[in-house]
Amino acid sequence: MPESRSETLPVHELVAYNTAIDSENKIHDDDVAARFGFTGGLVPGVDVYAYLCQPALARWGARFLDSSRVSVRFDSPIYDGETTRIAATVDADGVLRAEALTANGIPASLEAQLLESKPTPPATAAAPTYPDRPPASPQVLMADVPLGSYTAQIDAEQHAAYLRDIRDPDSPVTALGAVHPGWLLRQANYILSQNVKLGPWMHVGSVVDHLAPAPIGQPLEVQGFTRRAYEHKGHRFVLLAVVIYGPDGEPVCSVDHTAIYEPRQVRELAG
Repeated sequence: MPESRSETLPVHELVAYNTAIDSENKIHDDDVAARFGFTGGLVPGVDVYAYLCQPALARWGARFLDSSRVSVRFDSPIYDGETTRIAATVDADGVLRAEALTANGIPASLEAQLLESKPTPPATAAAPTYPDRPPASPQVLMADVPLGSYTAQIDAEQHAAYLRDIRDPDSPVTALGAVHPGWLLRQANYILSQNVKLGPWMHVGSVVDHLAPAPIGQPLEVQGFTRRAYEHKGHRFVLLAVVIYGPDGEPVCSVDHTAIYEPRQVRELAG
């Protein structure tokens, strides 16, 4: 039997940038993050996802946007100004594995592969946002609760600024006229924060099915629901199902999105 070999892809180096300093989520603020034991404001996980997608986009281009499954995990923070190397390999089965490498180790990793057939995303529906955004709680985020939907849109100028922010100004998505997958994953954060009031909170992982390129400058409908809320090691988690629909009404992206909506430190600091 021939030996299975993996291919090492070129390493991409960047300086991480915290795009959420002014966010309502104060985990991205240096002073608040320090109260949680971090050394500075956290670079958003959705932007780290964008960093980690660079090898897949460089290798697969439009095929990655059209039919792929991606799993991303965040084990520790990346901070603003931190030199970050994106290293990736592709194994004999076509699975691409990428890691973000910093001076503190491997804070985030990604696994991606192209799909032979597109999976069917979960059924969602347009819904109004929660009135007055109630505080996030196990009662509000119980299973199968629809999340208020909204329309998201980014024009070419805004998209170019976004690519600069994620340190990939020459991304192949521009030539494809397609929205970057990292911007799509941002919408899973937004649908949570637009429906409930949150204190400092953290995105910890996602499984993303890319189902079609999303056109730049066109309206996209973001819908979703809560799969479940649970507690682990004192943290309160929520798992969301989010589907983004293109202007033709067909899904372009489906996400299982996991976040710590109430870190245990919130209660420890309050008590």
